[in-house]
Amino acid sequence: MLLDLRETVRNSKPIKYTLITIIIIPFALVGIGSYLSGGSAPPVAEVNGQAIDQLQLERAYQQQRQQLARMFGGQLPEAFANESLLREQALQQLITQQVLESEVAKQKFAVGDSTLGRAIRNLPAFQVDGRFDAETYQTQLRASGMSVAAFEQSFRDDTAMNQFRTGISDTSFTLPSEAERLSALARQTRTIEAVRFDAAKAADTVEVSEEEIVAYFDENKDNYKFPERVKIRYIEIESSTIAANIEISDEQAETFYNDNRGNFILPEQREVSHILLSSDQGDEEELIAKLADLKKRVAEGESFADLAKEFSDDIGTAEQGGSLGIIAAGGMDPAFEEAAFSLSEEGDVSEPVVSQFGVHLIRLDSVTPESGKPFDEVKDEIIADMQADEADREFFDLREIVSEQAFDNPDSLEPASDVSGLELKTSDWLDSETDSGPVLSNPRVMSAAFSPELLDEQLNSEIIEVGDRHVVVIRVMEHEGERAKTLEDVREQVTEELKSERANEMLTLRQEAALEKLAAGEAASAIAEGDEFATALENVVLGRQSTELDGRVVTRVFALPHPDAGKVVTEKVEMNNGDLLALRLDAIEVPEPDVSESGDAPSAGPAAVSAGANPQLGGTEFEVLLESLRESADVEISSAASP
Repeated sequence: MLLDLRETVRNSKPIKYTLITIIIIPFALVGIGSYLSGGSAPPVAEVNGQAIDQLQLERAYQQQRQQLARMFGGQLPEAFANESLLREQALQQLITQQVLESEVAKQKFAVGDSTLGRAIRNLPAFQVDGRFDAETYQTQLRASGMSVAAFEQSFRDDTAMNQFRTGISDTSFTLPSEAERLSALARQTRTIEAVRFDAAKAADTVEVSEEEIVAYFDENKDNYKFPERVKIRYIEIESSTIAANIEISDEQAETFYNDNRGNFILPEQREVSHILLSSDQGDEEELIAKLADLKKRVAEGESFADLAKEFSDDIGTAEQGGSLGIIAAGGMDPAFEEAAFSLSEEGDVSEPVVSQFGVHLIRLDSVTPESGKPFDEVKDEIIADMQADEADREFFDLREIVSEQAFDNPDSLEPASDVSGLELKTSDWLDSETDSGPVLSNPRVMSAAFSPELLDEQLNSEIIEVGDRHVVVIRVMEHEGERAKTLEDVREQVTEELKSERANEMLTLRQEAALEKLAAGEAASAIAEGDEFATALENVVLGRQSTELDGRVVTRVFALPHPDAGKVVTEKVEMNNGDLLALRLDAIEVPEPDVSESGDAPSAGPAAVSAGANPQLGGTEFEVLLESLRESADVEISSAASP
């Protein structure tokens, strides 16, 4: 499409002159200087007198969009597509950055030229074979559109800010007294007496009338809506599906097996020893005769190893009795190898063998037979691998074709289907409440389907990754917004909500009564007795990591003040499942730390806090400092910051 447009312009003088005129007019009206200088747009904000301009905001905004898109497979989720919100976040980040830069300058943090140069030379991006390369440095900066001076100033500023940050985060520490107190708090246990009221059991006893159901629905009907939904057309490319349709014959698999035999079969290996008489010790016939005599002596019972130590000229093996260790086919002198592999029984000794190194007498020490898996045993595995390899090649080809066609024809997926030969599928209605399968309900697919690009601009999506070697490209065909639900759609839900609400009202009265009795010193068992919905929890000891009760209860219990003498501490909590709890805090204790088996020192345990350097605390301190600097900074935000 772009090539056709280029050729049309190239071959038409009227079009070319018209385009040139259109380009010249703005230059004539406003001057070329404004194009080169970027104009003089008002700042979007000022931080301690330092301006943040529109260009900086636009760059930060685009970077934020790109980062979010990468996190969600190339498509910006609808929940993150609010331009005003993203611009506000980008602006706040720029303000924080400027506040930090101002403080760094105020504290006189700086990076010298030598330190800067050393840091840049150590960056892997500018190195070739582990050494800084000036040409690579220049090329990388040109590719990023940044000048050397701009990069070095930016890097200098970033390095100074990192020095400031690490100067705080890496120098924080915990004093021994603080560590001891924190460890004691972590070990602390709290004992409660409580009465628990079962919400589900209470709801089962509640009766609601039709009139109550209708009235409740009418009062809350705005809360009952079907979510917006879409129908899409899509092309799916999956390597495993392609592989299942690829035919691999047994003959092809066997050819692969034979061509790659070393992957399946370990060839026969032989361990041999030898006696070598080098050629400079006499002529060949004399050496052969001498080795023939040594072979006779071995046959008569003398030790081959002893004779090798005495006569062999191979100083590397003579002391080991002539042992060459394990040899495999293809790794030795051809004449030596032929003789070694012609020996059939362990202990057999060859006739004298002439090689380029001299004359050898070879003994077979051991044989390790060929081992591995025969073809029939690995045939299915080979076929599956060959199918997968071929499918991967086809997958990437199809992916490229579909991606190009979907981009070149943004208003239809039919060209992509026609060129690729892949089926163009149509979905049923898709929404956030319905499970439409692992592909269509994939978060990335749903995010793209409800994005402004596909809904408002009616474009094809980019390639969406839904799994390993599994992608789709989609296009929205129909879209419906939220729709009101009728009472019949939600009758069961309304009934359950109404029952739960009535049950909660009933149990809240009982919870209040139980709380008063606990405050008066009554036991939980006495309070729960005779109440069909109540269960007593007596002398329950909770730690900070306890799971006996849900986290909401544990958090509230450990937030309660110490029960002073004569003062009772009580609390009421609604649990995660709707049950109501009335409790009394009876005791707070700090157990002694566990002692290691050796008895030498307390074991660390998950709750232990160590004295000394504390980078985690340092990170928290830096964030607190940054927040304080933000609050005290002189920040003025212009109306120009609005999108």
